Amino acid sequence: MASDIFDYWADVPGEAHWHPDDEKVLHRAQNRFELGALPAFCKGPLKTAPVVLLALSPGFRETDLDHASSPEGQAYYAHQRTGGADLPTAQEHGPLVNWTRGILRQFGIEYDNVRSRVAVLNAGAYKSKEFKDHHMLTALPSSRVVLSWAQEVLFQQAERGERVVVCLRARRTWGLKEGVSFGSLHAPATNRAATMLHGEERERIAAAVKDALSC
Repeated sequence: MASDIFDYWADVPGEAHWHPDDEKVLHRAQNRFELGALPAFCKGPLKTAPVVLLALSPGFRETDLDHASSPEGQAYYAHQRTGGADLPTAQEHGPLVNWTRGILRQFGIEYDNVRSRVAVLNAGAYKSKEFKDHHMLTALPSSRVVLSWAQEVLFQQAERGERVVVCLRARRTWGLKEGVSFGSLHAPATNRAATMLHGEERERIAAAVKDALSC
């Protein structure tokens, strides 16, 4: 039985820079994570979103350090980790809004119209300027919880057609094959910028996402 990821993070306070289960691994294993920032395994209403996008890990920007040191920023991260928050406003996290807005364009979706209906799930919760720590995803307890929950809960929902799940990064990490769909679980060919390659597959998945958001 997979751990509930929302319960798993529920007692982690907003000012915490890591999940307590990860502390030993983070400090004894070499990694390039920016641990001055706050962890973010998801953004948006992951509990209920009809569309979930799978990513690798959150990117790092200098403004993340400002978030980590402010009560408002800490509250924002804690709320996002509940899986019940909308995607952020520009005031809450402008750089993240810009990134997500660009990602959603490939589906023909306007960010401001779907903030309460799209979520992003990261395999890793910790930020880095350029992710080069794949070995940490198998070592970190929090990443193992995310991957297990995805396999046993989220992917099952997608296979039953209850949600549309699109893998935009790290197919192997998520245990998916490129170009293969299982019900509403899709793993299209993408580039490193998390953009689907042009073609019939992209058009088919974009249509499925739009249909799910129109319900």
